Amino acid sequence: MKDEDSHLIRVYIFNMYPYPDAEQGLGIPQKFLALLKGTENSVVPITIGHFEGQALAMALRKIALPRPLPHDLLCNLLKRIDAVVHKLVVHTLKEDVFHAYLLVQAEGQSFYLDCRPSDGMILATLLDVPLFMTPEVMEAAGQPLEHSDQREADKGEQAAALAEDKAAEREGAAKKSEAFVDPQTGEPISQLEQLKAHLDWLIAQEAYEQAAKVRDRISKLESEG
Repeated sequence: MKDEDSHLIRVYIFNMYPYPDAEQGLGIPQKFLALLKGTENSVVPITIGHFEGQALAMALRKIALPRPLPHDLLCNLLKRIDAVVHKLVVHTLKEDVFHAYLLVQAEGQSFYLDCRPSDGMILATLLDVPLFMTPEVMEAAGQPLEHSDQREADKGEQAAALAEDKAAEREGAAKKSEAFVDPQTGEPISQLEQLKAHLDWLIAQEAYEQAAKVRDRISKLESEG
């Protein structure tokens, strides 16, 4: 395994952006762009689906949902059968499509499990597994960090700004705890309880990016007592 890794490039998820789909308009990001960075000053941008992007964002922020998503289910299954995932490798770029595999060990045998890079990144993040890339993919798809990062950041920020405005409208009421009362008791509902309720609503709507920020606010309030 060490000999196999010797020619691979260790990479990590440098950043993620919501990526507007030109056909769907700028208002709602339909995709995400994940930037994989190695030791050199370059990144490989990989476009992933909206659902996968949300799941990866949740995994990176270590936000657990009340019920498991498909990737959580697979991770739990792997753990249940004592399987060990050693690494994710993005090995080929063919016709603008990235191909990857997971190296898995189970019952004393190792095997390669073909996967999409998006699914592989989510599993690798959930299981704290290292990511690798072949030099061929890095050479074919690598872009200078300063150009790629700024260009995609500008696109992502435009799309995210509109989504943030909508989220801010929904969250604005939660900042005024005196304005909300429990309909059963008539007692004021605290800001913390309002945020928790709002978090549940965002998760139900699969608005995981906004849910992550609300979760951070909840954690801050709870740490402050």
